[in-house]
Amino acid sequence: MQWDERIENLKKVTGFPKALFMSDDGRVVGTWIMGNNYQVKSGYYGGYPAGYLKRIKALFPDKENVLHLFSGKVDLEAFPGKTVDINPDRGADFVDDAQSLENVPIEEFDLVLADPPYSIEDAERYQTTMIKRNKVMQALGKKAVKGTHVVWLDQVLPMYRKDEWDVVAVIGMVKSTNHRFRVITIFEKNCDPKAQ
Repeated sequence: MQWDERIENLKKVTGFPKALFMSDDGRVVGTWIMGNNYQVKSGYYGGYPAGYLKRIKALFPDKENVLHLFSGKVDLEAFPGKTVDINPDRGADFVDDAQSLENVPIEEFDLVLADPPYSIEDAERYQTTMIKRNKVMQALGKKAVKGTHVVWLDQVLPMYRKDEWDVVAVIGMVKSTNHRFRVITIFEKNCDPKAQ
């Protein structure tokens, strides 16, 4: 599916005005204003803002094997998929460290949604340690197949290998007053896993 088709599908599914555009360098850029609906359907601190998963699903209607990384608790009705969390009490499909992903068959997924803790304070609230973003991207890169997309929601652009990943979209996200600005960076795997 081409990006212009993805953008049109987003507009059709959500009914929101077009807020994403193709830049001259071939990347998707734009801003999503999420509004002041403070409800988090999962009921989990730090869960996705209302409407976020609907928008991501509308951008990727062709993706069938979705992995929610750092899942905590995710509204799987909004975007079905498998979940990964380091805490076994959260009921994830895979209990694993996102920095290694040893027990997760990454090669089976064509879309990975990542929403890591943004700060040490956030990590403490989740009762875990702060992750090293570059290690997560390395772990994904070891097994992800060409064409896999990673949708990374954060306040930081994680370090990544340009010989493994292309940045295909950068979307600013504003929720409402007194909320952190975030950026959705969408990566696409540009090669198959290297032989180990």
